[in-house]
Amino acid sequence: MIELPELHGRPGPTAPWWERRASWIYDCLLGNLLPDHGETGISYPLEHVLLGTLHLPGGELAAGDPYVMGAEPLIFSRRLGADVVEVVATVAGDERMATLLLLAGSNPVCGWAMATSADDDVCDLAAEDYRGYPVDSGTGALGSPAAMRRVGQALADDAGRMRDPLSATIHAQMGTCSAMIASPDEGLVAVAICSSGWGDGDYPTWLGLDDTGAVMVALTDFLLTSDPYQTIEHEDVMLVSWWRRLLGR
Repeated sequence: MIELPELHGRPGPTAPWWERRASWIYDCLLGNLLPDHGETGISYPLEHVLLGTLHLPGGELAAGDPYVMGAEPLIFSRRLGADVVEVVATVAGDERMATLLLLAGSNPVCGWAMATSADDDVCDLAAEDYRGYPVDSGTGALGSPAAMRRVGQALADDAGRMRDPLSATIHAQMGTCSAMIASPDEGLVAVAICSSGWGDGDYPTWLGLDDTGAVMVALTDFLLTSDPYQTIEHEDVMLVSWWRRLLGR
Protein backbone atom coordinates (compact mmCIF):
# COMPACT_ATOMS: atom_id res chain seq x y z
CA MET A 1 0.00 0.00 0.00
CA ILE A 2 1.32 3.44 -0.95
CA GLU A 3 1.38 5.89 1.96
CA LEU A 4 1.34 9.55 0.95
CA PRO A 5 2.24 12.21 3.56
CA GLU A 6 -0.75 13.81 5.25
CA LEU A 7 -1.93 17.27 4.25
CA HIS A 8 -2.09 19.73 7.16
CA GLY A 9 -3.87 22.98 6.41
CA ARG A 10 -4.85 24.58 3.13
CA PRO A 11 -4.03 27.94 1.53
CA GLY A 12 -6.45 30.75 2.27
CA PRO A 13 -8.67 32.53 -0.28
CA THR A 14 -6.06 35.25 -0.93
CA ALA A 15 -3.28 32.77 -1.76
CA PRO A 16 -2.10 32.64 -5.39
CA TRP A 17 -4.02 30.36 -7.73
CA TRP A 18 -1.08 27.99 -8.16
CA GLU A 19 -0.75 27.43 -4.42
CA ARG A 20 -4.43 26.58 -4.04
CA ARG A 21 -4.24 24.36 -7.13
CA ALA A 22 -1.26 22.46 -5.68
CA SER A 23 -3.03 21.84 -2.38
CA TRP A 24 -6.26 20.86 -4.15
CA ILE A 25 -4.68 18.34 -6.53
CA TYR A 26 -2.73 16.75 -3.67
CA ASP A 27 -5.93 16.49 -1.64
CA CYS A 28 -7.48 14.72 -4.65
CA LEU A 29 -4.56 12.26 -4.66
CA LEU A 30 -5.17 11.51 -0.98
CA GLY A 31 -8.87 10.92 -1.67
CA ASN A 32 -8.24 8.85 -4.84
CA LEU A 33 -10.78 10.92 -6.79
CA LEU A 34 -10.28 13.77 -9.27
CA PRO A 35 -13.36 15.95 -9.88
CA ASP A 36 -13.54 18.16 -12.97
CA HIS A 37 -14.97 21.54 -12.13
CA GLY A 38 -15.18 22.39 -15.83
CA GLU A 39 -17.52 19.44 -16.44
CA THR A 40 -20.29 19.36 -13.83
CA GLY A 41 -20.75 16.00 -12.17
CA ILE A 42 -17.69 14.35 -13.72
CA SER A 43 -15.05 12.77 -11.48
CA TYR A 44 -12.28 10.32 -12.25
CA PRO A 45 -11.13 7.55 -9.88
CA LEU A 46 -7.38 7.63 -9.30
CA GLU A 47 -4.96 4.71 -9.09
CA HIS A 48 -1.50 5.12 -7.58
CA VAL A 49 1.22 2.95 -9.17
CA LEU A 50 4.54 2.61 -7.36
CA LEU A 51 7.23 2.56 -10.05
CA GLY A 52 10.29 2.15 -7.80
CA THR A 53 13.04 4.39 -6.51
CA LEU A 54 15.00 7.18 -8.14
CA HIS A 55 18.48 8.42 -7.20
CA LEU A 56 18.84 12.20 -6.89
CA PRO A 57 22.34 13.00 -5.58
CA GLY A 58 22.18 16.01 -3.31
CA GLY A 59 18.41 16.13 -3.75
CA GLU A 60 18.81 17.92 -7.10
CA LEU A 61 15.87 17.51 -9.48
CA ALA A 62 15.50 18.23 -13.19
CA ALA A 63 12.54 17.90 -15.57
CA GLY A 64 11.74 17.99 -19.26
CA ASP A 65 10.50 16.22 -22.35
CA PRO A 66 13.33 13.72 -22.99
CA TYR A 67 12.64 13.56 -26.72
CA VAL A 68 13.08 17.27 -27.38
CA MET A 69 15.13 18.80 -24.54
CA GLY A 70 18.52 17.59 -25.76
CA ALA A 71 21.14 17.86 -23.02
CA GLU A 72 19.48 20.87 -21.40
CA PRO A 73 16.70 19.84 -18.99
CA LEU A 74 15.07 22.35 -16.68
CA ILE A 75 16.96 22.16 -13.37
CA PHE A 76 14.97 23.20 -10.32
CA SER A 77 16.60 25.52 -7.80
CA ARG A 78 15.04 23.99 -4.71
CA ARG A 79 16.42 20.64 -3.63
CA LEU A 80 14.41 17.75 -2.30
CA GLY A 81 14.89 16.50 1.24
CA ALA A 82 16.32 13.12 0.19
CA ASP A 83 18.88 11.60 -2.19
CA VAL A 84 16.65 8.58 -2.95
CA VAL A 85 12.92 9.02 -3.56
CA GLU A 86 9.98 6.75 -4.32
CA VAL A 87 8.24 7.39 -7.62
CA VAL A 88 4.46 7.11 -7.90
CA ALA A 89 2.43 7.53 -11.09
CA THR A 90 -1.19 8.55 -10.56
CA VAL A 91 -3.49 7.33 -13.30
CA ALA A 92 -6.96 8.77 -13.88
CA GLY A 93 -9.95 6.60 -14.79
CA ASP A 94 -9.30 6.57 -18.54
CA GLU A 95 -5.63 5.62 -18.01
CA ARG A 96 -4.30 9.13 -18.52
CA MET A 97 -1.52 10.39 -16.27
CA ALA A 98 -2.77 12.84 -13.67
CA THR A 99 0.52 13.32 -11.82
CA LEU A 100 4.05 11.99 -11.57
CA LEU A 101 4.88 12.09 -7.86
CA LEU A 102 8.17 11.83 -5.98
CA LEU A 103 8.09 10.96 -2.26
CA ALA A 104 11.08 12.43 -0.41
CA GLY A 105 9.80 12.14 3.18
CA SER A 106 6.89 11.22 5.39
CA ASN A 107 6.28 14.41 7.39
CA PRO A 108 2.91 16.12 6.85
CA VAL A 109 2.73 18.64 4.00
CA CYS A 110 2.09 22.07 5.53
CA GLY A 111 2.75 24.38 2.59
CA TRP A 112 3.59 24.57 -1.11
CA ALA A 113 6.24 26.00 -3.42
CA MET A 114 6.39 26.12 -7.20
CA ALA A 115 9.42 24.31 -8.65
CA THR A 116 11.35 26.89 -10.68
CA SER A 117 14.77 27.27 -12.23
CA ALA A 118 17.33 29.93 -11.38
CA ASP A 119 16.23 31.89 -14.47
CA ASP A 120 12.54 31.98 -13.57
CA ASP A 121 10.98 35.17 -12.25
CA VAL A 122 7.70 34.42 -10.50
CA CYS A 123 7.22 37.88 -8.99
CA ASP A 124 5.24 39.14 -11.98
CA LEU A 125 3.08 36.07 -12.56
CA ALA A 126 -0.48 36.80 -13.65
CA ALA A 127 -3.31 35.74 -11.34
CA GLU A 128 -3.61 32.23 -12.78
CA ASP A 129 -0.19 31.73 -14.33
CA TYR A 130 2.60 29.34 -13.40
CA ARG A 131 6.03 28.15 -14.48
CA GLY A 132 6.39 24.66 -15.90
CA TYR A 133 8.47 22.54 -18.24
CA PRO A 134 7.50 22.25 -21.91
CA VAL A 135 6.32 18.97 -23.44
CA ASP A 136 6.27 18.56 -27.22
CA SER A 137 6.25 14.77 -27.70
CA GLY A 138 3.58 13.85 -25.17
CA THR A 139 6.28 12.68 -22.74
CA GLY A 140 7.44 14.05 -19.40
CA ALA A 141 10.36 13.00 -17.22
CA LEU A 142 11.94 13.69 -13.82
CA GLY A 143 15.42 12.77 -12.65
CA SER A 144 18.77 14.03 -11.47
CA PRO A 145 20.34 16.72 -13.68
CA ALA A 146 23.12 14.33 -14.77
CA ALA A 147 20.71 11.52 -15.63
CA MET A 148 18.36 13.85 -17.49
CA ARG A 149 21.24 15.29 -19.52
CA ARG A 150 22.38 11.79 -20.48
CA VAL A 151 18.86 10.76 -21.45
CA GLY A 152 18.34 13.89 -23.55
CA GLN A 153 21.66 13.46 -25.30
CA ALA A 154 21.05 9.78 -26.03
CA LEU A 155 17.66 10.52 -27.60
CA ALA A 156 19.08 13.45 -29.56
CA ASP A 157 21.84 11.19 -30.91
CA ASP A 158 19.20 8.65 -31.95
CA ALA A 159 17.58 11.43 -34.03
CA GLY A 160 14.05 10.10 -33.72
CA ARG A 161 14.76 6.58 -35.04
CA MET A 162 13.50 5.07 -31.73
CA ARG A 163 16.38 2.57 -31.69
CA ASP A 164 17.86 3.74 -28.40
CA PRO A 165 17.56 1.55 -25.25
CA LEU A 166 15.21 3.98 -23.51
CA SER A 167 12.70 3.97 -26.37
CA ALA A 168 12.97 0.18 -26.59
CA THR A 169 12.11 -0.08 -22.88
CA ILE A 170 9.16 2.27 -23.28
CA HIS A 171 7.73 0.30 -26.18
CA ALA A 172 8.32 -3.04 -24.42
CA GLN A 173 6.28 -1.89 -21.43
CA MET A 174 3.60 -0.06 -23.37
CA GLY A 175 0.15 -1.33 -22.47
CA THR A 176 1.02 -2.18 -18.86
CA CYS A 177 1.41 1.37 -17.55
CA SER A 178 2.35 4.52 -19.44
CA ALA A 179 4.91 5.39 -16.76
CA MET A 180 8.17 3.73 -15.74
CA ILE A 181 11.67 4.16 -14.41
CA ALA A 182 14.11 3.57 -17.23
CA SER A 183 17.74 4.17 -18.20
CA PRO A 184 19.20 5.47 -21.48
CA ASP A 185 21.60 2.52 -21.46
CA GLU A 186 22.59 -0.43 -19.30
CA GLY A 187 24.37 0.62 -16.13
CA LEU A 188 23.44 4.30 -16.36
CA VAL A 189 21.33 6.18 -13.82
CA ALA A 190 17.62 5.99 -14.57
CA VAL A 191 14.89 8.64 -14.82
CA ALA A 192 11.14 8.53 -14.22
CA ILE A 193 9.28 8.90 -17.49
CA CYS A 194 5.57 8.94 -18.39
CA SER A 195 2.99 10.04 -20.91
CA SER A 196 1.83 13.59 -20.24
CA GLY A 197 -1.88 13.60 -19.54
CA TRP A 198 -3.63 15.08 -22.57
CA GLY A 199 -0.40 15.53 -24.51
CA ASP A 200 1.75 18.57 -25.23
CA GLY A 201 1.81 21.71 -23.11
CA ASP A 202 3.63 23.34 -20.21
CA TYR A 203 3.26 21.44 -16.94
CA PRO A 204 4.00 22.72 -13.43
CA THR A 205 5.72 20.83 -10.66
CA TRP A 206 4.47 21.52 -7.13
CA LEU A 207 6.67 21.01 -4.06
CA GLY A 208 4.96 19.98 -0.82
CA LEU A 209 6.85 21.32 2.23
CA ASP A 210 6.81 20.24 5.86
CA ASP A 211 6.75 22.73 8.73
CA THR A 212 10.53 23.25 8.46
CA GLY A 213 10.40 24.04 4.74
CA ALA A 214 11.90 20.69 3.67
CA VAL A 215 10.46 19.17 0.48
CA MET A 216 8.44 16.04 1.24
CA VAL A 217 6.76 15.57 -2.15
CA ALA A 218 7.30 16.83 -5.69
CA LEU A 219 4.58 16.29 -8.25
CA THR A 220 4.21 17.24 -11.87
CA ASP A 221 0.57 18.21 -12.37
CA PHE A 222 -0.57 17.31 -15.88
CA LEU A 223 -3.61 19.57 -15.56
CA LEU A 224 -6.13 16.92 -16.55
CA THR A 225 -9.04 18.87 -15.10
CA SER A 226 -9.96 22.37 -13.99
CA ASP A 227 -10.17 23.20 -10.27
CA PRO A 228 -12.51 25.23 -8.03
CA TYR A 229 -10.26 28.30 -8.10
CA GLN A 230 -9.93 29.06 -11.80
CA THR A 231 -11.72 32.12 -13.13
CA ILE A 232 -10.11 31.87 -16.58
CA GLU A 233 -9.26 28.83 -18.65
CA HIS A 234 -5.66 27.83 -19.20
CA GLU A 235 -4.69 26.72 -22.68
CA ASP A 236 -4.23 23.17 -21.35
CA VAL A 237 -7.73 23.07 -19.83
CA MET A 238 -9.19 24.47 -23.05
CA LEU A 239 -7.34 21.70 -24.92
CA VAL A 240 -8.95 19.12 -22.63
CA SER A 241 -12.41 20.52 -23.38
CA TRP A 242 -11.67 20.51 -27.13
CA TRP A 243 -10.56 16.86 -27.01
CA ARG A 244 -13.66 15.90 -25.04
CA ARG A 245 -15.91 17.50 -27.67
CA LEU A 246 -13.93 15.75 -30.40
CA LEU A 247 -14.20 12.36 -28.69
CA GLY A 248 -17.80 12.90 -27.63
CA ARG A 249 -16.98 12.69 -23.90
